[in-house]
Amino acid sequence: MCLLLMYSYASRAVPWLRIMLAASLVVILVELVRWKPWTLWPLEGAAVGLLAGAAAWCFDETAAVVVDPTPRGRAWRALARSPAIAVLVLTWTLAVIHAGDAALFGHRDAVLLQGYAAISIGAGYACWRRSRGEASPGSVFAGIVVPAATAWALVRPFGEYVAVFPYGTTSARGWDLSTVGWLAVGAVAMLALVGVLAEVQWCSFP
Repeated sequence: MCLLLMYSYASRAVPWLRIMLAASLVVILVELVRWKPWTLWPLEGAAVGLLAGAAAWCFDETAAVVVDPTPRGRAWRALARSPAIAVLVLTWTLAVIHAGDAALFGHRDAVLLQGYAAISIGAGYACWRRSRGEASPGSVFAGIVVPAATAWALVRPFGEYVAVFPYGTTSARGWDLSTVGWLAVGAVAMLALVGVLAEVQWCSFP
């Protein structure tokens, strides 16, 4: 019965068309990178940004005025929406594996981690803002993070010092620093997400 309720809620609450379009675009972007990695590498950053934005979209609640007062807590609603997150994780995993290590400058695992961390960041931010009463934080977040990630991947403003999206010419140390950074930020996002869903008081800052 609980699973049926979750299915019914998720089918109406999750913007599935938007999520599927985002997932399809992620596949296209990664395929373009696979085709010409040296030329089109900034599209990898765009794909990562799109993952973060799509993950945040998963938690938008257009009927927040009706849903928020109900007995179903944050964790229940987030769990019901989790299949949409699973779609993004699976899409990224398959797209990156298909692209292959060579097209990703020998750093396939690092690229995989970027996507997973981005999904965690998007989900964590959206759930936190939802806990503060904001109905659709994902739309605003996506509108900022997608162009920002694309621009950063294109310009790479701080070179190897802050190699958010390392390039083929980036040193092994730069790739390692990037991986550590993504791992740390992703872990913090996951901890914050767990805290928000568990309704821990330290997550209640404005």
